Amino acid sequence: MKKPTLFIILGVLGGFVLFVGAIVWVVFYATSGVTNAADRFFATARTGDPKAIYAATSTQLHGVTTPEHLDGFIKQTRLNQVADTNWNSRSFENNIGNVQGTVTLDDGSVVPLSVQLVKEGADWKVSLIDTTQAGVNAGVK
Repeated sequence: MKKPTLFIILGVLGGFVLFVGAIVWVVFYATSGVTNAADRFFATARTGDPKAIYAATSTQLHGVTTPEHLDGFIKQTRLNQVADTNWNSRSFENNIGNVQGTVTLDDGSVVPLSVQLVKEGADWKVSLIDTTQAGVNAGVK
């Protein structure tokens, strides 16, 4: 193979890798608002302030639950003990975002879950937390 041909092939491959990398970066950047909002929600849940937790949820969720009921759910599922989050899937379409992944609790337990968020004004608000994925026990330890 001639050297100029090798440089052309390497240039094309390098360009392709940069292109794919740029797409991945754009996707992660575009969905960072959704993941950041989910992370902030669990950080707020750690504080144990039912009003602050409720304020981080959507008006849609407000229509079906109270701050006290939400606080009970957070405590029962131990989501007030989230030490770390790992979102392996994130997406949004229009004003609805979704993140799926795992949360690690203070005791090291790993809980898979998905969170749906709704954009209200400039903010993403939690509208659904699903801890019922296969193999998950959301009961109190």
